[in-house]
Amino acid sequence: MHPGQNGVMKHTIPSLPTTAAALLAALLPTVASAAPAASRIDKVTVYPGTAQVERVTRVAAGAREVVLGCLSTDADLASLQLEADAGVRIGPVTATTVPRQEAPACNTHPLDPRIEALEDRIAQVNADIGARELLLAQLKGNGTGPGVYGSGPASAGGLGATLNLVQRTAQEQLQQLRPLRRQAEQLERELTPLQAERARQQNRGQVRELVIQVSARADGDLRLRYLVQGPTWAPSYRATLDSSAGHIDMERLAQVRQTSGEDWSGVSLRLSTGSPRASVQGPQPRTWQVSPRPPQAEMRALSKAAMPAPAPAMAEAAALSDAAPEPDFAVQVAETGFATEFEVPGRVDVRSGGQSVAFALDAQRWPATTWVQTLPERDASAWLVAEIARPAGVWPDGRLQLLRDRQVVGNSVWRSQGGAKLTLPFGRDDQVRVRSLPVTTSSASSGFIGQRSERRTGWLFEVENRHRTPVEIEVLDSSPVPTDEQITVVREFDPQPQTTQWNEQPGIVAWRQRLTPGQTARFSASYRLSYPKDMPLLERR
Repeated sequence: MHPGQNGVMKHTIPSLPTTAAALLAALLPTVASAAPAASRIDKVTVYPGTAQVERVTRVAAGAREVVLGCLSTDADLASLQLEADAGVRIGPVTATTVPRQEAPACNTHPLDPRIEALEDRIAQVNADIGARELLLAQLKGNGTGPGVYGSGPASAGGLGATLNLVQRTAQEQLQQLRPLRRQAEQLERELTPLQAERARQQNRGQVRELVIQVSARADGDLRLRYLVQGPTWAPSYRATLDSSAGHIDMERLAQVRQTSGEDWSGVSLRLSTGSPRASVQGPQPRTWQVSPRPPQAEMRALSKAAMPAPAPAMAEAAALSDAAPEPDFAVQVAETGFATEFEVPGRVDVRSGGQSVAFALDAQRWPATTWVQTLPERDASAWLVAEIARPAGVWPDGRLQLLRDRQVVGNSVWRSQGGAKLTLPFGRDDQVRVRSLPVTTSSASSGFIGQRSERRTGWLFEVENRHRTPVEIEVLDSSPVPTDEQITVVREFDPQPQTTQWNEQPGIVAWRQRLTPGQTARFSASYRLSYPKDMPLLERR
């Protein structure tokens, strides 16, 4: 325990092995203590697969003990940190785990107000239904009270008026009963899942109680920070291309989900691309030993002797393989410090029900270069693509929704790994017509007494711009790349492509040309392969 900035006293529980923390929670006896103090979750930082929770409670002057109950057993005691204002000194901390049924205060649930409100509305509607059904029973003469016809004789005219009144009243009651019953059924449908969710969360077995010894000379706040396994967040993105203005509006979104057993109500939420559960150290070098290979018999004996005891690293890997899979959320670089963090504006609610809550993080506008790309040998279609400069900061992989001029074109995956430029697809361009025209192919023998075979093949592509504005097009083709010196390839192009190693891929040919409205361009590629006659060819594309 030592003073921090602004006179805040900090107390950190020494890092204990997880097993030691579990034994501490299981073996501590139940002691008589003060009633649990009111506390609230104030701040939460969510990482991929875990979260750091900060809980705050008020300590009154003269207090010697603070009891915090109904805490989730998912909290990692080994990560517990305590801080207090200058007037509060922190002493030992003990933890007790008890069944939820033995802690009546823990049986309250944030869903209780909604459930009680629905139950009250259902009771009110059912009372209205019951009253109308009772009135109908009386109208039928089956009521317990006096008949509706009265007790004295009635004239023919009075009886007719009474019968008309009875008929109208019965019709009105029957007409009003039907919507009331529908309303009751709808309220029951709303109530059932809420009751099931409350029962599921309240039956999670056990809760944890912390008893913190303090010495409070004055009123002050006591803050607890601990890690909880399970909560996670995943990024998603929405890219909107303005094809006329030449820019992309990129929105960063986040889906947050948690099942910690503690609702986060009105918390300050922060999302981080870091990971406290990731490895803290890289691989270490080992000595490279070179020795003469022993005889085979000795090698087999050494191998059998080494089999029964796996290395510690192998045992640890086997244990980890049985755990829950890590989310696919790999971040390797940092924007500032060692992670990028997003502060969600205001105070937010994330319930512990497993449902996802979406938040908008930020929006940026980037200049973009667009062109139409086609690979006619595979598909005689044209596709719009846009290129942007790699954005600064950490941009984890995530779902990407694509819009072109505010029209949804589909979904893809955002991956920011690669070079200095990023290319995003924006769907088919039906205003660019692509045709693949047939060409002549042939096979022949050549060389000394026909010892080599030759094969000619090729393509002829035609691209037409039907837009009212000029369009930049990119035509791609795969040319043969020999992997044996006995195979030769002669390539002929018209016109000559700008590159034969598109995106640093050997043999990928690319033509770039600007087409005016209504303009048509042709591109041809011819390939002559020569190889030994007795050599079968294996071609992979």
